[in-house]
Amino acid sequence: MIFRNAISSFVLCIVLALCISCHDTPKISDAGLEIKNLDSLIIVKSVFRQQREMLIVGLKAKLKNAGSDVKQRYGINGDIADNYFGYQSDSAINYLQKNLMLADSTHNKNWRYETLIKKSNLLNSIGLFTESKIILDSIGKDVPQPLLFSYDSTAESLYTNLYEYSKSNKMFANAHKIKLMEYYHKGLASSKDPVFRYLFQYNINKMNNKWKEAISDIDKFIISVPPKTRLKAIGYYCKAFAEGEIGNTNNQKKYLALSSIEDIESATTENRSLQELAFLLYKEGDYNTAYRFLESAIEDANFYNARFRTFQISQVQPIIEKAYMLQVNNTNRKLQFSVWTISIMLIILAMVTYLVIRQLKIIVKSRKEVRAANRDLNILNLKLDEANHIKEEYIGFFINQCSIYLEKFDRYKLLISRRLSTGQLDKLSEMVNNKKNTDMDLNELYQNFDRAFLRIYPNFVEEVNKLLKPNEQYDIKFGSLHTELRIFALIRLGINDSVQISDFLRYSLRTIYNYRSKVKAKSVIENDDFEARIMQIDSISSH
Repeated sequence: MIFRNAISSFVLCIVLALCISCHDTPKISDAGLEIKNLDSLIIVKSVFRQQREMLIVGLKAKLKNAGSDVKQRYGINGDIADNYFGYQSDSAINYLQKNLMLADSTHNKNWRYETLIKKSNLLNSIGLFTESKIILDSIGKDVPQPLLFSYDSTAESLYTNLYEYSKSNKMFANAHKIKLMEYYHKGLASSKDPVFRYLFQYNINKMNNKWKEAISDIDKFIISVPPKTRLKAIGYYCKAFAEGEIGNTNNQKKYLALSSIEDIESATTENRSLQELAFLLYKEGDYNTAYRFLESAIEDANFYNARFRTFQISQVQPIIEKAYMLQVNNTNRKLQFSVWTISIMLIILAMVTYLVIRQLKIIVKSRKEVRAANRDLNILNLKLDEANHIKEEYIGFFINQCSIYLEKFDRYKLLISRRLSTGQLDKLSEMVNNKKNTDMDLNELYQNFDRAFLRIYPNFVEEVNKLLKPNEQYDIKFGSLHTELRIFALIRLGINDSVQISDFLRYSLRTIYNYRSKVKAKSVIENDDFEARIMQIDSISSH
């Protein structure tokens, strides 16, 4: 015990030394709780993707069952594309193309425009701004009234990206800003849902630097949309942007983390919050967390095939990676010193441990040998008890049977003598050739056998039933067996030879074989294991 405590204290000292030598990672302040939650969710984000995949698989199954119903196929294709949007762009485009073909084949103008607007929005999300704009321009002023809000919000999203992408060129930036403001106002006017009106009003106030009003609008939007959705993530991102503009960095990190959490829980891989949060953490010196977040953002962008996001990440990735590698190298140098120190201490510990383990192995080996010997002895005693019990039962059974048959033999001798003396040869011949008497004797023998066997193995039928399928189990009255069970009763007694079994039961070898095969076919275990399991059924003396 003293030695064990000494070893524990020694190991604890080593661990503490290692921890102290490596403890140079800065702590995350203020918004740390949300960032830690985000960090733990990134590890399991594949779980949320699997949930999204299961939903899409269900929609694809519905599509297979839709048959030739064009309207139903169009609706399901749209649902599948919507679920792929923000998750996997290539698959989303594939299903939008299918809907375009359906729209063209049915000459349905509304379907065509609805699908083109979705496709434009998707192309915009992956950075194909020119292609997205071409589609919107092709629709122009011919937008049906029900699709007007979708058109305006898609155009707003496109010009948002164009404005941010061209900020380095003042001329282009101003032109895109004018168009962006135009579609902010159009979206506000065409939106019938007050929830989206909050979002457009926020953007208008944001462009006019009215941050108090913008924050009020986006707070209403966040409250109005459900959790674990892309809209909730957008709301938190907008809130983070506003907090950053008024200089509240702590809240900016908090809402970027909340936005990233919503992206993960909604399996949204087209996101921006995580990469911006990574850059903020990098500027604060938290290189480890920044590097992990950036790696996750890169993986999401590649999974979604978002060229624009990949370009944005590529601008900051080398900076963060360089800082991360410098920190890793510094940590490695400290680790090398710790490793040398700990190695020397471990060598000493190993030498002491070897001596202790050597002695423990000798003790353990001796204990195992004693336990094994006791176990074998107990098994042998149980087998001897069972064998003695079977022997006692069957000696009594066969003595009784011999007594019965001697008595019968005496009666037959007396009856034969009387009929010979009176010349009743015809009745004597009839008596000798009467099969009914033989069958009665056999039935009596089998009944006596059954009773004797079931006294030794009272749970035999119940145990056999456990090996059979529910609808194939035997319902046998107490005290008797039928031929199938009688065969396996003989096997349990060690009579496994089909010739001996056929002699006892007065059946041919083929019949005995067929009975054995028939019972095995009913079993829930492998046929080769069935008779071995029969041999494991315990007698009453084993309980």
